[in-house]
Amino acid sequence: MINRQNKKFVDEYLQYRERHDNLDHKSIRLERSLSIHYLTWADLQPFKNAPKFDITLKEYLKDYRDATGKPISQHYQRKIIGSAKSFFTWLTIHKPKGFRSITPGWLSTLKIRIIQDEFDDTDTILLEEVLQIARTPVSNVVQERVRAGAVFLYLSGMRISAFVSMPLKAVNLISLEVRQTPKLGIRTKNKKSATTFILELQELFGIVKAWDAKVRKVLSPEGFWFAPIAPQTGEFDLEVTEVGEHRSTRFRKDLNEWLSKHSIEYHTPHDFRRGHANFLFDKAKDVNDMEAVRDNLMHESLTTTERYARQRRDQRKNRILKMSKQLVTEANTDISADFLAKLERMSLLMEKLEPKMLEMVRS
Repeated sequence: MINRQNKKFVDEYLQYRERHDNLDHKSIRLERSLSIHYLTWADLQPFKNAPKFDITLKEYLKDYRDATGKPISQHYQRKIIGSAKSFFTWLTIHKPKGFRSITPGWLSTLKIRIIQDEFDDTDTILLEEVLQIARTPVSNVVQERVRAGAVFLYLSGMRISAFVSMPLKAVNLISLEVRQTPKLGIRTKNKKSATTFILELQELFGIVKAWDAKVRKVLSPEGFWFAPIAPQTGEFDLEVTEVGEHRSTRFRKDLNEWLSKHSIEYHTPHDFRRGHANFLFDKAKDVNDMEAVRDNLMHESLTTTERYARQRRDQRKNRILKMSKQLVTEANTDISADFLAKLERMSLLMEKLEPKMLEMVRS
């Protein structure tokens, strides 16, 4: 059961977020799905009594099970609690008279401690796997398009929604730039804008370059890089001028079907984005490099980027072993230098003492 007035407050809050925070429709849809949990938690009780509920939101989420008996993951619990905290904070600002019970102290309890799990290597894609995809033969334009798209996702680190809505005029392979902006019709997350850059890894870049040249011969600069293809002819569809709601799904299906024919493991579009982050993080030497990766992924927080690119076990092992060997080498170097210094001091002392010792022996 859900309290009607609570639901009205949530609807008003989401309208505010969409209007004033420029959230796109996908973000609003996510926020709405998150709100269902704290609406269900409240049941028929009004939100103003939230601090007095018998069960806290954190306890409710911990015990929650879906229809299949599956619990909510820790990371999704954190999203729900973060969304609830933002909502209740909004209530205290925009509905102050009715929500005096929602104090800063209570708001501070809306948090969850995440116990970090071991990183799953299958959530990303390695350069070697992308090279295998790039070398896989194609037999039609649909397969050629999805092969170029998969490689482009890895080289650019773009989100799939932005990629499938990207016009040709947003891409400049000479300067290795992509202008990700809603002004060009690109569906970026939360309508953000940025110029991002493409990795110039020669074999992979050749696949992207060949497709880019092919579509530019047929389509105008306003045409989509992930070019529409008519199912009847299997050729470019010049009549399509708008991005459909299911273009991301089309990419996933085409990629899965093509890779399955060649017995190659399927990776999601987001895996290619994580692969891009992992590749760059492995090359990063300092915080400035890491911040450059963050900006290229259009993240606001470096923490988010680090979660995207948690080092794989083999990378972590190699780094630890490398540092270990370096420490041993430095220690050995220090010991050797110290030992040589002592020998030198002893030699000088012996030189000074030698005449006196000879004199003592002769006497």
